Amino acid sequence: MKKSTWFWFSLMRLAAFALPLAIMLLLGMIPWLAATLSAIIGLCVSYIFFAKTRNALSESLYEKRAAKNVNHDKDADAEDAEVEAGLAKESKGKA
Repeated sequence: MKKSTWFWFSLMRLAAFALPLAIMLLLGMIPWLAATLSAIIGLCVSYIFFAKTRNALSESLYEKRAAKNVNHDKDADAEDAEVEAGLAKESKGKA
């Protein structure tokens, strides 16, 4: 997994929250309201504009998780293949 993907995504999300927060606080808004609105704005901006980075991060997480699960149970794989073959044979008989 690329560390830079994590870094940039985290930095962009932080900026999407911090910028509106700073602006609202400078305008004299109530701090808890400014934080709440900034969180909502940051979530929306992240969802709309950071999809490419989010998908890259998601893929890297999936690949890392899949690499850990390399040790398949060969017995379970054989049983699954047998069940699938039986279902295929059964569906051919009905057609």
